[in-house]
Amino acid sequence: ASQVEKGKDLQLQEHFDALRREHKETLQELQRAHEEEKLLLAESHRRSQAALQETIQALKSQLKAFQERMKRVEESLLSTDYKKHIQEHGSPSPFWEQELESLHFVIEMKNEHIHGLDKKLLNLEDVAERNLLLEEKVKTLQQENEDLQVRTQNHLVMARQLSEELLAARGALAKEAQLREQAGREKEELLYRVLHAGDG
Repeated sequence: ASQVEKGKDLQLQEHFDALRREHKETLQELQRAHEEEKLLLAESHRRSQAALQETIQALKSQLKAFQERMKRVEESLLSTDYKKHIQEHGSPSPFWEQELESLHFVIEMKNEHIHGLDKKLLNLEDVAERNLLLEEKVKTLQQENEDLQVRTQNHLVMARQLSEELLAARGALAKEAQLREQAGREKEELLYRVLHAGDG
Protein backbone atom coordinates (compact mmCIF):
# COMPACT_ATOMS: atom_id res chain seq x y z
CA ALA A 1 0.00 0.00 0.00
CA SER A 2 2.87 2.34 0.86
CA GLN A 3 4.50 1.78 -2.56
CA VAL A 4 1.19 2.56 -4.32
CA GLU A 5 0.88 5.78 -2.28
CA LYS A 6 4.47 6.75 -3.19
CA GLY A 7 3.79 6.01 -6.86
CA LYS A 8 0.68 8.16 -6.86
CA ASP A 9 2.53 10.93 -5.05
CA LEU A 10 5.37 10.87 -7.60
CA GLN A 11 2.89 10.87 -10.50
CA LEU A 12 1.12 13.89 -8.98
CA GLN A 13 4.42 15.75 -8.56
CA GLU A 14 5.45 15.04 -12.18
CA HIS A 15 2.06 16.18 -13.48
CA PHE A 16 2.28 19.33 -11.36
CA ASP A 17 5.84 20.09 -12.62
CA ALA A 18 4.75 19.60 -16.26
CA LEU A 19 1.78 21.95 -15.75
CA ARG A 20 4.01 24.55 -14.13
CA ARG A 21 6.51 24.37 -17.02
CA GLU A 22 3.74 24.66 -19.60
CA HIS A 23 2.20 27.60 -17.76
CA LYS A 24 5.57 29.40 -17.55
CA GLU A 25 6.27 28.91 -21.28
CA THR A 26 2.79 30.20 -22.25
CA LEU A 27 3.22 33.29 -20.09
CA GLN A 28 6.68 34.00 -21.53
CA GLU A 29 5.33 33.65 -25.08
CA LEU A 30 2.45 36.04 -24.29
CA GLN A 31 4.83 38.58 -22.80
CA ARG A 32 7.13 38.37 -25.84
CA ALA A 33 4.19 38.92 -28.21
CA HIS A 34 2.97 41.87 -26.13
CA GLU A 35 6.41 43.51 -26.11
CA GLU A 36 6.80 43.02 -29.87
CA GLU A 37 3.40 44.54 -30.68
CA LYS A 38 4.06 47.43 -28.31
CA LEU A 39 7.44 48.24 -29.94
CA LEU A 40 6.00 48.01 -33.48
CA LEU A 41 3.10 50.31 -32.61
CA ALA A 42 5.35 52.82 -30.85
CA GLU A 43 7.82 52.94 -33.80
CA SER A 44 5.02 53.27 -36.39
CA HIS A 45 3.43 56.04 -34.33
CA ARG A 46 6.76 57.87 -33.95
CA ARG A 47 7.41 57.78 -37.72
CA SER A 48 3.85 58.92 -38.62
CA GLN A 49 4.02 61.71 -36.05
CA ALA A 50 7.37 63.03 -37.35
CA ALA A 51 6.22 62.96 -41.01
CA LEU A 52 2.93 64.59 -40.04
CA GLN A 53 4.61 67.43 -38.12
CA GLU A 54 6.96 68.08 -41.05
CA THR A 55 4.11 68.23 -43.61
CA ILE A 56 1.95 70.44 -41.39
CA GLN A 57 4.89 72.80 -40.86
CA ALA A 58 5.58 73.02 -44.62
CA LEU A 59 1.91 73.62 -45.43
CA LYS A 60 1.58 76.30 -42.76
CA SER A 61 4.65 78.10 -44.15
CA GLN A 62 3.22 77.95 -47.69
CA LEU A 63 -0.14 79.23 -46.49
CA LYS A 64 1.50 82.12 -44.63
CA ALA A 65 3.60 83.04 -47.67
CA PHE A 66 0.53 83.06 -49.96
CA GLN A 67 -1.48 85.14 -47.52
CA GLU A 68 1.34 87.68 -47.20
CA ARG A 69 1.75 87.85 -50.99
CA MET A 70 -2.01 88.45 -51.41
CA LYS A 71 -1.91 91.19 -48.79
CA ARG A 72 1.00 92.84 -50.59
CA VAL A 73 -0.93 92.68 -53.87
CA GLU A 74 -3.93 94.33 -52.27
CA GLU A 75 -1.82 97.09 -50.75
CA SER A 76 0.56 97.41 -53.69
CA LEU A 77 1.48 100.46 -55.67
CA LEU A 78 -0.49 98.86 -58.51
CA SER A 79 -3.70 99.55 -56.60
CA THR A 80 -2.65 103.14 -55.88
CA ASP A 81 -1.59 103.69 -59.50
CA TYR A 82 -4.94 102.30 -60.72
CA LYS A 83 -6.92 104.70 -58.51
CA LYS A 84 -4.77 107.62 -59.75
CA HIS A 85 -5.33 106.54 -63.37
CA ILE A 86 -9.14 106.48 -62.87
CA GLN A 87 -9.05 109.97 -61.31
CA GLU A 88 -7.06 111.34 -64.24
CA HIS A 89 -8.75 109.50 -67.14
CA GLY A 90 -12.21 108.62 -65.83
CA SER A 91 -12.07 105.00 -67.08
CA PRO A 92 -9.45 102.21 -67.08
CA SER A 93 -7.30 101.70 -70.17
CA PRO A 94 -7.08 98.20 -71.78
CA PHE A 95 -3.67 97.83 -70.06
CA TRP A 96 -5.22 98.29 -66.62
CA GLU A 97 -8.16 96.04 -67.45
CA GLN A 98 -5.74 93.32 -68.51
CA GLU A 99 -3.59 93.86 -65.42
CA LEU A 100 -6.60 93.64 -63.12
CA GLU A 101 -7.96 90.57 -64.88
CA SER A 102 -4.60 88.81 -64.60
CA LEU A 103 -4.34 89.93 -60.95
CA HIS A 104 -7.83 88.57 -60.17
CA PHE A 105 -6.95 85.33 -61.94
CA VAL A 106 -3.78 84.95 -59.82
CA ILE A 107 -5.73 85.72 -56.63
CA GLU A 108 -8.41 83.19 -57.60
CA MET A 109 -5.73 80.53 -58.25
CA LYS A 110 -4.07 81.26 -54.91
CA ASN A 111 -7.45 81.08 -53.16
CA GLU A 112 -8.14 77.67 -54.69
CA HIS A 113 -4.69 76.52 -53.64
CA ILE A 114 -5.30 77.78 -50.10
CA HIS A 115 -8.63 75.88 -49.99
CA GLY A 116 -6.76 72.78 -51.14
CA LEU A 117 -4.20 73.29 -48.37
CA ASP A 118 -6.98 73.74 -45.82
CA LYS A 119 -8.43 70.38 -46.88
CA LYS A 120 -4.99 68.77 -46.59
CA LEU A 121 -4.59 70.21 -43.11
CA LEU A 122 -7.99 68.82 -42.11
CA ASN A 123 -6.96 65.39 -43.40
CA LEU A 124 -3.71 65.63 -41.50
CA GLU A 125 -5.62 66.53 -38.34
CA ASP A 126 -7.61 63.31 -38.85
CA VAL A 127 -4.33 61.40 -39.14
CA ALA A 128 -3.10 63.11 -35.96
CA GLU A 129 -6.30 62.00 -34.20
CA ARG A 130 -5.73 58.43 -35.40
CA ASN A 131 -2.19 58.67 -34.04
CA LEU A 132 -3.60 59.67 -30.66
CA LEU A 133 -5.82 56.58 -30.74
CA LEU A 134 -2.74 54.54 -31.59
CA GLU A 135 -0.98 56.06 -28.59
CA GLU A 136 -3.93 55.02 -26.43
CA LYS A 137 -3.62 51.48 -27.80
CA VAL A 138 0.09 51.46 -26.86
CA LYS A 139 -0.85 52.57 -23.33
CA THR A 140 -3.52 49.86 -23.14
CA LEU A 141 -0.96 47.26 -24.26
CA GLN A 142 1.47 48.46 -21.60
CA GLN A 143 -1.29 48.16 -18.99
CA GLU A 144 -2.15 44.65 -20.22
CA ASN A 145 1.52 43.74 -20.04
CA GLU A 146 1.74 44.98 -16.46
CA ASP A 147 -1.44 43.04 -15.59
CA LEU A 148 0.10 39.97 -17.17
CA GLN A 149 3.21 40.38 -15.02
CA VAL A 150 1.03 40.66 -11.90
CA ARG A 151 -0.89 37.54 -12.97
CA THR A 152 2.41 35.71 -13.56
CA GLN A 153 3.53 36.70 -10.06
CA ASN A 154 0.23 35.45 -8.59
CA HIS A 155 0.55 32.16 -10.49
CA LEU A 156 4.09 31.68 -9.16
CA VAL A 157 2.88 32.34 -5.60
CA MET A 158 0.06 29.82 -6.16
CA ALA A 159 2.53 27.30 -7.59
CA ARG A 160 4.73 27.73 -4.50
CA GLN A 161 1.74 27.22 -2.22
CA LEU A 162 0.75 24.08 -4.13
CA SER A 163 4.30 22.81 -3.85
CA GLU A 164 4.27 23.45 -0.09
CA GLU A 165 0.88 21.73 0.25
CA LEU A 166 2.23 18.78 -1.72
CA LEU A 167 5.23 18.52 0.63
CA ALA A 168 2.92 18.73 3.67
CA ALA A 169 0.67 16.02 2.20
CA ARG A 170 3.75 13.88 1.58
CA GLY A 171 4.84 14.37 5.19
CA ALA A 172 1.38 13.47 6.46
CA LEU A 173 1.33 10.30 4.29
CA ALA A 174 4.74 9.26 5.57
CA LYS A 175 3.63 9.86 9.18
CA GLU A 176 0.45 7.86 8.62
CA ALA A 177 2.43 4.98 7.13
CA GLN A 178 4.78 5.11 10.13
CA LEU A 179 1.84 5.06 12.56
CA ARG A 180 0.25 2.11 10.70
CA GLU A 181 3.55 0.23 10.86
CA GLN A 182 3.88 0.97 14.58
CA ALA A 183 0.28 -0.09 15.24
CA GLY A 184 0.94 -3.35 13.31
CA ARG A 185 4.02 -4.05 15.42
CA GLU A 186 2.14 -3.34 18.66
CA LYS A 187 -0.70 -5.61 17.51
CA GLU A 188 1.74 -8.45 16.77
CA GLU A 189 3.45 -7.92 20.10
CA LEU A 190 0.15 -8.03 21.94
CA LEU A 191 -0.94 -11.15 20.08
CA TYR A 192 2.38 -12.79 20.86
CA ARG A 193 2.00 -11.94 24.56
CA VAL A 194 -1.58 -13.30 24.67
CA LEU A 195 -0.58 -16.54 22.90
CA HIS A 196 2.45 -17.13 25.12
CA ALA A 197 0.92 -15.95 28.39
CA GLY A 198 0.13 -19.54 29.39
CA ASP A 199 3.78 -20.57 28.88
CA GLY A 200 4.94 -18.10 31.48
